[in-house]
Amino acid sequence: MEKAWGVEGLPSTPGLTLTEHIDAAGDEIKSMFILGENPMLSFPDINHVRTSLQRLDFLVVQDIFLTETAELADVVLPAACWAEKDGTFTNAERRVQRIRKAVDPPGDARADWEIITALAHALGLNGFDFTSVKDVYDDMRKVTPQYAGITYERIERPVSLVL
Repeated sequence: MEKAWGVEGLPSTPGLTLTEHIDAAGDEIKSMFILGENPMLSFPDINHVRTSLQRLDFLVVQDIFLTETAELADVVLPAACWAEKDGTFTNAERRVQRIRKAVDPPGDARADWEIITALAHALGLNGFDFTSVKDVYDDMRKVTPQYAGITYERIERPVSLVL
């Protein structure tokens, strides 16, 4: 990743798990960016999660609606849902599902990649020169060998079924 991102000094050890992030909120973790996740409901102890998140200096939540977690945030970024954006859903089993926008997102909602790219530009970060979902997908392919043969052009082709 250092080579792909043109940086040096990335940690060589794994980071914290999701539950460890909640435990560390307000102590070694001072701020959080939670994208499309609602730990207030998905974690077993809602009171512990609420207390931990409230100890943060700054919380940003990016989601499609005002979740219980988003209600605690200092900033909520309105994201588009699956039917309101183009792109792919990809899992670790190397399954890539192409999605196509069916309707426009409401209000100021935007696709996740657009929000993250805009934030990166506002922070002056390099390497976020994406102008399309294809750019994001191609960037993922460059650093993930398992996806090397799955080009965006291939997943754009319609699948024909012979019965």
